[in-house]
Amino acid sequence: MSARPAPITRYTRRIAASLKRAAEQDQSHLTLSRLVEILGPRAHRLLLLVVSLFNMIPGPPGYGGTIAWTTCAIAVGMLTGRPIRLPRIIGKRKLPLDLMVKASRQVVKVAGILARFSRPRMRWMTGAGVNTPYAILVICVSVVMSLPVPFINAIPNVGLCIIAFSMLNRDGAGVIVGLVATAIGLAIAIAIFIGAFHLGMAAINSMAA
Repeated sequence: MSARPAPITRYTRRIAASLKRAAEQDQSHLTLSRLVEILGPRAHRLLLLVVSLFNMIPGPPGYGGTIAWTTCAIAVGMLTGRPIRLPRIIGKRKLPLDLMVKASRQVVKVAGILARFSRPRMRWMTGAGVNTPYAILVICVSVVMSLPVPFINAIPNVGLCIIAFSMLNRDGAGVIVGLVATAIGLAIAIAIFIGAFHLGMAAINSMAA
């Protein structure tokens, strides 16, 4: 009898299959609202993984902010225990479906590799009882990532991705690693923001002099 696939493997296969079905309907782009509909408006944790992965893909100006606010909206749904409802201005934003399908295939492969090292453990850190602190953390981090400063969302997003992956795979140790990465990312992001602010003020002062 073959071993049962790890939880994260099943979830990433579900993502890839859902996107593939959407692509087979001759759609070239997929709105964020449609993405939520496809994966399930109550699949908060799954969608947090998806958007954190999408945030690693380079996009046009404003793309990172859109994904950050989408992440925040998903976390708000988790916090309130309600289905995810994206604001219209965010929900109507479109993503290239062919790129998403290709990315999802790579995610399945990577998840299969990571599943060899990640396994269900310390499950008390991944149960339903941690949804509230998890959601609050994501909301705070996504607000920081939405700031219009280049590269400010890269490292915190990696942390969120690790946490989302570990939550789905019920790996509490992985959650701890993700929390550390997120904390480091937030510290770096805040330092970048403060540095950019001081540079801006210095430029304004030099122009006024």
